[in-house]
Amino acid sequence: MTAKLKYALLAVVFLLGYTSLSFELIVLRQLINFVGSNTLITSVVMAFILLFLSVGYYIGSVIHFSKRPVRIIMINFAKILIVWYIIAGSYYLLEVYFYLMFLSGLHSSLGFVFAFSAVFLAFPSVCLGFITSVAGRVLHRYDTDYTGRFMAVDTIGSVLGSLATTLIFMPLFGVAATVVILTAAAAAAALLLCPRRQCRETAALSLLLILFAFTVNNEKFMDRGQTLVKDDAISRIEIEPDDFDQNGHAQSKVLRVNGSFSSKISEKEELMFGYVRFINDTFIKTLPKDEPRDILILGAGGFTIGLNDNFHHYTYLDIDKDLKDISEQKFLQKKLPDNQRFIAQDAYLFMLNASQKYDLIVVDVYSAARSIPMNFVTTDFFQKVKSHLKDNGIMAANIVTSPSFDNDFSRRIDNTLRKAFPRYLQRQVLGDYNPYHTPEGFLANVVYIYYNRPADETFYTLNKNSALYGQW
Repeated sequence: MTAKLKYALLAVVFLLGYTSLSFELIVLRQLINFVGSNTLITSVVMAFILLFLSVGYYIGSVIHFSKRPVRIIMINFAKILIVWYIIAGSYYLLEVYFYLMFLSGLHSSLGFVFAFSAVFLAFPSVCLGFITSVAGRVLHRYDTDYTGRFMAVDTIGSVLGSLATTLIFMPLFGVAATVVILTAAAAAAALLLCPRRQCRETAALSLLLILFAFTVNNEKFMDRGQTLVKDDAISRIEIEPDDFDQNGHAQSKVLRVNGSFSSKISEKEELMFGYVRFINDTFIKTLPKDEPRDILILGAGGFTIGLNDNFHHYTYLDIDKDLKDISEQKFLQKKLPDNQRFIAQDAYLFMLNASQKYDLIVVDVYSAARSIPMNFVTTDFFQKVKSHLKDNGIMAANIVTSPSFDNDFSRRIDNTLRKAFPRYLQRQVLGDYNPYHTPEGFLANVVYIYYNRPADETFYTLNKNSALYGQW
């Protein structure tokens, strides 16, 4: 084996190690837009990739070099790998796929993840494992001392793929550009595997595939409405026109974060989200004006809760540091007033470390049924919310769930809240629904309201009943 071939194979192993981790992270990032993010989804994705990588490793370890055109198989697998990377990593193509899955009757988030993994993760993982295994066998056959170097190069490629994807490419260039970079890295590996007589053909095909990756990930081609304003490792933010009148003019704007409706703004108050109107009308506009009250909003969205209130003191929390600038420039199209401040921090960590107490806390982190943040559905979290309320303070938590307790989540979140707030908890269902016949999967905005009043453990009995005096 020549030194040139050794270095070429090591470069292929490095590039495949890079693409394997980069691909996994891109997939997890894109899935947030369709099924949310939690440890179960991550574990399914990782399990499919690792399982079928091992299948590829095994096939590559037993295939007979003398009976099969192994190099040709490696090149073809590398080409297929590029195509699969584009399809499984491109938002607009996945949007079509998940829409078709939904039309077919598949509505379970876990079902979506298993179906996606079986279609888009199994085969490319086999390709990755096969090429890496065969390259390792070739290097080991000609130099047994290369085993450790081979493993080190593969691991370094994986580490670089992990760090560069999330720390450099996604933040600086966006997820779409990161998919194109992933495609180019896989194309480079395919070219390194090619014999000279096939280089031109492979190079031409690679360029076409890179161009295809650029096209299907470019919002100027795929999104004629030009609604995308941000797409990085943290969030995908889109601002869309809505509520068109008879002349085709939009009367509202909707802010979508990671595929879920986050906020809506309109000059016509009746067109705004119902739960926002309910919270503004019931808990904010009615606040006493004798002095400014302290209000905490967990989940800033588009800053529509407390909109146009220049009197009370607001603290908005959200994990995305760019949300304020985007909202001011492209959604609200005006600066937040001086009485409203924004903190870019995880709401759970804020509640854990902050000491200030508030007259009103609005919990608005449950934006959709498919994306339920695990930290924010625990008794521990709600007890922390309770501890940050002033005497006679109020908490209002908007949760998208079944109004008639038709699913496990609706029952268990109710149990959780009543464990944290055993007294003076109200459940307000917004909108109309039939409690005797709700369609399968029907969800609504349900606002849980807690009043931090002094506890009264007295109850009425036949023997002792002060109710005869009335309520005053």
